[in-house]
Amino acid sequence: MTIELQNFINFHQPSQNLMRADESKIMRYKGYLPDCLLELWAEYGFGLYGNGLIQIIDPDLYRDNLWGWLMRDEEDMGRLPIALSAFGDVFYYRKVSEEGDEDVSFLNPHTSDGGDLVWSLHDFFNEWCCDDEVISGFLNASMFKDAVLKSGCLEMNQIYYFVPALRMGGNKSVSHIDRGDAVAHLDFLLQLALE
Repeated sequence: MTIELQNFINFHQPSQNLMRADESKIMRYKGYLPDCLLELWAEYGFGLYGNGLIQIIDPDLYRDNLWGWLMRDEEDMGRLPIALSAFGDVFYYRKVSEEGDEDVSFLNPHTSDGGDLVWSLHDFFNEWCCDDEVISGFLNASMFKDAVLKSGCLEMNQIYYFVPALRMGGNKSVSHIDRGDAVAHLDFLLQLALE
């Protein structure tokens, strides 16, 4: 079966242990997220793609953390986390107008950097995530390969992070990488940023 985000699927091979979204999850986000993402959730699911370079996430697990970073109201369904990079960059969907304008933005939890990436969720997955320069640069494919060798493969809802954290004087190098629970570590980094 071919889906709307098939280019992303072809480029970033889905892992074997994805968790498909059930109908209630899809209905909860219908109207808030584009149908092409909901189709990906239903046909493939949450979990690791491209050996873990990108992870499709359940917004329920990461929403509160993202809203904490953005200092948004808890009911701001106009900004929803949709994916993570291997190093914990949070990619989130923004509905920016009632007329259907949208974009995908990112937040780097290690540095608090962020910004807009592309003006369409479809283009984010099928073009931006599949661009060789993005993969080598933004997604840091070289460090990712070294992190896998040093700390092992990621599992669902895990990220690589730096020990000590960059905000605590750590270095962005493979020798300072560990892996662990994404939600817990993103919450830890948020607390550091708020201090």
